[in-house]
Amino acid sequence: MTQVKICGLTRREDVELACSLGAAYLGFNFAAVSTRRISIEASRELCREVSPGVVKVGVFVAESPAEIREAIEAAGLDLVQIHRPLQERDLELPRPVIALGRAGNGSPVIPADSLLARCRLLLFDAGSPERPGGTGSPFDWSALEGRRWPVPVLLAGGLTPENVGEAIGRVRPAAVDVASGVESSAGIKDESRLRRFFEAVRRADREPGR
Repeated sequence: MTQVKICGLTRREDVELACSLGAAYLGFNFAAVSTRRISIEASRELCREVSPGVVKVGVFVAESPAEIREAIEAAGLDLVQIHRPLQERDLELPRPVIALGRAGNGSPVIPADSLLARCRLLLFDAGSPERPGGTGSPFDWSALEGRRWPVPVLLAGGLTPENVGEAIGRVRPAAVDVASGVESSAGIKDESRLRRFFEAVRRADREPGR
């Protein structure tokens, strides 16, 4: 089954709902550039509500190694998502890394093989390698169709209950990542859209060839 990551969580009730619906990963944004940024204090409270077995992911852009380590310790993070071009020092952090790949403008841009092979997942989003943070915009999935990568793919970029089924059918990722596509406003998840997103993922997995 295609796993689901719900990202940009800021409220206890959304954490609880995402867990109850079967999320495999929950994303908590510590990036200063994000409208969904949470404080260290808030992360402690929210991560206490995460169900056993659900992976807690911290999202970072320009934060220093010291800031990332502080968040790992406070929230008990399981993975760190580095949402910018990957550096060697990122792989020295005390948690496995989700690396960023960019697609949508020609050939996909991914980290060097020597770095990517040491990562847990490769997240594809839209935009250029120089653009920090997520875009919340879909891209041309044909750039990824039929491709194989050194690590499992986590597909992001403007996914919604309406388009995630097509995205799964074309890219066949290990997991899909959604934030704005299931929100009523930044950081506030919409229960109906969240439920429909999970339903669409399950429906796509039941289709022939999955």
